[in-house]
Amino acid sequence: MLLRRNTALALGALVLTVPVLSSCGFNPATDRVNTISMSGNDRSGDVDIVGAVIVSERAGSGTFLTTFSNYHEADPTEFDSITGGDGTTVEAGEFQPLEIKEGGLVSLLQEGGVRLTGDFDPGDFVPLTLGFSSGEEITVTVPVVPACDEYEGLDDAAGDLGSGEEYDCEGVSVEPHGADGSAPPEAEEGTE
Repeated sequence: MLLRRNTALALGALVLTVPVLSSCGFNPATDRVNTISMSGNDRSGDVDIVGAVIVSERAGSGTFLTTFSNYHEADPTEFDSITGGDGTTVEAGEFQPLEIKEGGLVSLLQEGGVRLTGDFDPGDFVPLTLGFSSGEEITVTVPVVPACDEYEGLDDAAGDLGSGEEYDCEGVSVEPHGADGSAPPEAEEGTE
């Protein structure tokens, strides 16, 4: 009788302990970087890409802006190319390679950005492959935002490359949709 009781208590303790131990696990979500923003981010390579957007004042053109961080203390490298990723047709205007020093932080906003043309509009998400002199290439999905509100005046490409009609910022509302032009699923009634 005593053996059964001890066995039952041991099994009960084990049953109660398993969920507690398994819920912690290794690499919990609270230990990982979580950037909640309307921008593209990638931290998989030697250079982090943070806050990437294409600011667009007219259809088919825009200015690519992001911040590069070489905090991994990798060797200095240069951002030297940008192309459409995953078969997307995007062309970059000419730009000088941008040096990112060891432990350095560089913002394309201070450099004037990179001018892009392609088949995109605000609300689209465009995959871009960024190339570095180290040979590393990183593909990041970048949202296209209208040159309104906090992005007003940041599209240097508008006058040079865009042939589409300029967007009117008065009451602009951009609904995110895919590169194929599909609209997002409708929100259920009563949710926002």
